[in-house]
Amino acid sequence: MVVESGCISIKDLQFDCIIGTLPFEREAVQPVILNVNLWLDFTAAARNDDLAHSIDYAQLAEHLQAFIKESRFQLVETLVLETAKFILDHYPKTQTVQVSVCKPNAIPQSKGAMASIRVSR
Repeated sequence: MVVESGCISIKDLQFDCIIGTLPFEREAVQPVILNVNLWLDFTAAARNDDLAHSIDYAQLAEHLQAFIKESRFQLVETLVLETAKFILDHYPKTQTVQVSVCKPNAIPQSKGAMASIRVSR
């Protein structure tokens, strides 16, 4: 049987959260931009044209925002790793996940500081 592996993406999901190590970053929310790519077998979803065989990306976006806001990470490295683990733990259809985050206000005169990770089962 041929496995039709495909990728579902959430691009540039923007929201505010506590992220950072500096004292002022622990007190006030700041914007982050999240990008997520999930690879999974599309065979059953495509054959049945049924979301039950895939991942609801709108629901995923809500879950990720809640998880990240609640976690109040200090490092972007921790945020991307723990978010990737969260996805693998809560979305078992996911074979591989890539997570990147940008803190657009982290460095003056730049578009931000970023971190990313790719994790497979």
